[in-house]
Amino acid sequence: MPAYSWLFEVKEYAYPGDVIINVPDQYRQGITGKIIASKEALELVAYLKSFKQIKLPDGKPTPIFLYGKEIKTEPTGTTSKLNTELDGAALYAVNCQSCHQENGEGLKGAFPPLKGSPVVLDKNPKVQLTIIMKGYNGRASEGYGIMPAVGTNNNLKPEEILAIINHERSSWGNNSRKITLLELKELYNQVKTGPIAK
Repeated sequence: MPAYSWLFEVKEYAYPGDVIINVPDQYRQGITGKIIASKEALELVAYLKSFKQIKLPDGKPTPIFLYGKEIKTEPTGTTSKLNTELDGAALYAVNCQSCHQENGEGLKGAFPPLKGSPVVLDKNPKVQLTIIMKGYNGRASEGYGIMPAVGTNNNLKPEEILAIINHERSSWGNNSRKITLLELKELYNQVKTGPIAK
């Protein structure tokens, strides 16, 4: 996981209301002074805490978080908008952006770009879907990190994966064909039982 050092500032003295982060000496990398969480860091933590914890497999009660999240359900008979570009961008931001970045360019030497990626531009989305569902380690020799199985780990539904895939295929100058839900569902069933992408 990358460091998010830009979300913190170093001060000689903390002011009233500052949130001081206690970092052990061995991780301070020569930094002296007080490490203070920025407003953005505090908002990010609040956002992450807003997610509802899934039911734990050992039967323990679900933790109650500080910030509640209102879950909206669509009335029966309405059409989901999960496969629209707007939702694709939002789902990408939550599930992919921390590594591949908002601009799709990744981070050199850490996370590969999706902008101009042959996998994303391929007319057949099977490899792209397989990587999302099962993870990928085929570029570790180039210094890139191992991608986790984001789709499986985050329990993404086919409709959500479709929105992410189509967002990636049509953003940052990418101009690959959009995938239909029917096509994705057929591939989804194949990928769930197939091998990890090479």
